[in-house]
Amino acid sequence: MAPPDLTLDVRSLPAPEPLEHCLEALADLAPGQRLRMLIDREPYPLYAILERDGFQHDCTFEDPHFQVTIWYDAK
Repeated sequence: MAPPDLTLDVRSLPAPEPLEHCLEALADLAPGQRLRMLIDREPYPLYAILERDGFQHDCTFEDPHFQVTIWYDAK
């Protein structure tokens, strides 16, 4: 059974804190676990880092914030 998803709320934090908190949380992500990050803006700089490190993501706008779901793509 997969561990429960983590939720990281970084709304209202100034840059680069949301990115830093996200990377810290991803370092502790267990196999099969997903990270849901709530953020005020779409985190474009994060996407290249996720791709480089083998993560997948999905971003949706849930007025008034974005929700980015991140998981490890174990290919």
